[in-house]
Amino acid sequence: MNSERWRRVNHIFHTALEQDTATREAYVRDATAGDPELFREVETLLTSHSKSPHILERPAWMIEPELALGDEMSLVGKQIGRYRVLEEVGRGGMGIVYAATDNIGRTVALKALPAEYTRDPERRKRLTREATVAASLSHPAIAAVYSLDEIDGELYIISELVRGRTLREQLREGPLPSGQLLPTLISIAEALAVAHEKEIVHRDLKPENIMRRDDGQIKVLDFGLARPTGPRESTVMTEAGVLVGTPGYMAPEQFTPRAEIDGRADIFAFGVMAWELATGEHPLGTDPGSIIAKMSDPFESRTPALSRPLPLRGLDGIVRQCIRRAPAHRYQSAEALIVDLRRLATPLPNGRDVFWWWQGHQLMASALNAAAAAAVWGVRQWVGKPTGTILFLAALAAATVSVALRLNLVFASRVHPHTLIEHRRRVFSRIAVLDTVLAGSLLAAATIIAAADHDGIAAILIALAAVMLASLSLIEPATTAAAGLVLPDAAKKTPTTAR
Repeated sequence: MNSERWRRVNHIFHTALEQDTATREAYVRDATAGDPELFREVETLLTSHSKSPHILERPAWMIEPELALGDEMSLVGKQIGRYRVLEEVGRGGMGIVYAATDNIGRTVALKALPAEYTRDPERRKRLTREATVAASLSHPAIAAVYSLDEIDGELYIISELVRGRTLREQLREGPLPSGQLLPTLISIAEALAVAHEKEIVHRDLKPENIMRRDDGQIKVLDFGLARPTGPRESTVMTEAGVLVGTPGYMAPEQFTPRAEIDGRADIFAFGVMAWELATGEHPLGTDPGSIIAKMSDPFESRTPALSRPLPLRGLDGIVRQCIRRAPAHRYQSAEALIVDLRRLATPLPNGRDVFWWWQGHQLMASALNAAAAAAVWGVRQWVGKPTGTILFLAALAAATVSVALRLNLVFASRVHPHTLIEHRRRVFSRIAVLDTVLAGSLLAAATIIAAADHDGIAAILIALAAVMLASLSLIEPATTAAAGLVLPDAAKKTPTTAR
């Protein structure tokens, strides 16, 4: 289903929901007149909606798994090549998954792909390539793909069989327990980092595609929608105009035909999912049409708003950076995301948070600035008029504004920590200029009074100015990095893209 078709289906579906039950069918028939297939698609969505409100859990490039899978006979109990099928363990848009044993007794997951997606030569080539790249991934948090087998003209993906519950099933019981949340998020981010390192983008990251094994190990499933992001693969493998993913978790750029898609789309989905795992609720609301409209509107440039901070301090700031609308404003790599997640998982001594050193430096720098202005006031008479008065007024103005900005940053770090990185980025250049002006006022006053035989006082002013400049150029960067207010080098990598 191309993006224009999806928009039409979505519009009719949500308009139909607003109709009375008695008039709904008549409206749909009128709105889809002359297009029986469109009528069937909308009716399928309405039927699904009556059973469950979680329409966003279904992929955008199909309406229902059954539309792609049809009513094919179950393979349970059959011999498929060298595999004996034991039981069905799940189904979705990309096929039915069975547990099976091979001829050496190994139990595997056998995914039977629908003929619609295997008989077309281009799709078949794409699936073959995807299975190859997915098989190259090796990490404890990634369900291993073993092979893509052709048996009697049909394609089957053979992979690791994971027994457990999906995170979607776990979410039905409420948010993840606090002891599970961070380890789960770190495992998922580590899996993404491994995939992105090999230039593979998942594109459909969501709770349904992540399982918690019976022993607690997290497994990211279904790289069936993954794409290699190398330039040669991208021009061949992508079907133009087709949405790939699930609307509630798709990054805005995934709704744009021919847009460049890279690992930052997975970062967006990770942020949405992290919020959901922490709260049990989707961060952008519960109405499918509203979410799709927000994500697919190319003229809406504002980052989606979140309703409240998360219970775990610091995680809401990470989530907000993940779901920024512009890819360039998100984490630029999964490695950078992992750095911040691990920082949350490492408690500091005496219950201090990650900002304690940085906050202390801001307070000390503020006190130093106030002392500098007082020092210029104390020597203004030795400098003489009007120079002494001018230097004092310059020092007072610079110190007052600089102290106000620094204290405002400390306040933000305590009350609105998720805004701190952006807020500091906007104001710190001004603080640097003001502190430099203040240090310059001290040096100017010291030079003048040294000529008047006040060498001791001049030395004190020079030392004070040196401390201020050292604080600005050395201590400030160190405390800022320790607080995680600058992106690590991993975040500055230029991501590869796929069209």
